[in-house]
Amino acid sequence: MTETTSSAVAPLISVEISSAWEDDDTTETAEALPNWLPDPAFCENCLSAGISLLRRRDLQSAPHQTQSSSAESRLPLPRTYDISIRFAGSAESKQLNATYRGRNNSTNVLSFPIAEETAQWLTPLDIRDSSSAKEADSQVAALGELVLCPSIIEGEAIAQHKSLENHWAHLLIHGLFHLLNFDHINEEDAEEMESLEIETLRSLGIPNPYLLD
Repeated sequence: MTETTSSAVAPLISVEISSAWEDDDTTETAEALPNWLPDPAFCENCLSAGISLLRRRDLQSAPHQTQSSSAESRLPLPRTYDISIRFAGSAESKQLNATYRGRNNSTNVLSFPIAEETAQWLTPLDIRDSSSAKEADSQVAALGELVLCPSIIEGEAIAQHKSLENHWAHLLIHGLFHLLNFDHINEEDAEEMESLEIETLRSLGIPNPYLLD
């Protein structure tokens, strides 16, 4: 990640990481240890930048409150989230991709939301209008799990002439937005999701990942 990440946001997401290279049942056929794996602080910084962007956008679009409203009534207290992250070998990634997406290949990132058919992202307006707003504000909400395949990510970074750390940051953020029910199935949704990714990465000092050399 570039040096301009000094403006990193305070963590809004906590992560718990597991890795295929730390499992007790690794075999002789296990893949070689990846050249680099992000640590929890790196993951939390990238993911928190995505949450921070969504909050800023929501607050900018929310109706103005009367001047008599107190700061506490205008804005909810920060809500925090947690995400499980798995660094998987290519065989594990392929098996999961085949099982859950019907695609017989390993892939860079898979997202598994806690509740697939309900909106994960609660805007400040949603929380404010909730009858249990105080409860919602104090909770730590589990968003789901991201499964990332280091060998695929490293190969993509090399092929696309990208910094390995920057490519990891992009895929973590891409996975986060999938957990929050953003998608790229149609062109309109894809443009919205890409725009969010580009803006989040820019806040971390990372260039537009969709502009390839």
